[in-house]
Amino acid sequence: MGGNGGKRTPSMNLAVQVSLRLLAIGTALASMGLMITNHEVASVYGISFEAKYSDSSAFRYLVYADIAISALTLFTLAWACLAVRKQGLVFVLFFFDLLATLTAMSAFSAATSEGYVGKYGNTHAGWLPICGYVHSYCNRGSLSLAFSFASFLLLFILTVLSASAARHH
Repeated sequence: MGGNGGKRTPSMNLAVQVSLRLLAIGTALASMGLMITNHEVASVYGISFEAKYSDSSAFRYLVYADIAISALTLFTLAWACLAVRKQGLVFVLFFFDLLATLTAMSAFSAATSEGYVGKYGNTHAGWLPICGYVHSYCNRGSLSLAFSFASFLLLFILTVLSASAARHH
């Protein structure tokens, strides 16, 4: 299978890095876009209310984190291209990948807990579920969380790859 004995070449590593980083940016931006445009008006017993992402600090955090993750991953995309040429830059790439991964994990976790309360309520606190009244809002929020989780997984894979590369240099 080629003359390199099964080892990946730096250009193949770069192609994998670029692909995964572009996918991570895309999923983070998709999550952000779905959440920002997520709002619905419902009427319960004649009382109208609006559900929107900005009413929740956890959902706002997810949006801001997705913006930061996209910017940081775009930065590391350029940095990965430089790291192929200069081996000393690989550890910095690992550090930024780890930072983006931790940010993605914390934002996803916070938003998921808020979504859980919206879907199932909290009987101990007296909070009622709202998803029975705002189906579209909850479905778009769930899709946003799915993209956010995909972004986290891609960033986790990138962190493992950059940690492995840093270990070998």
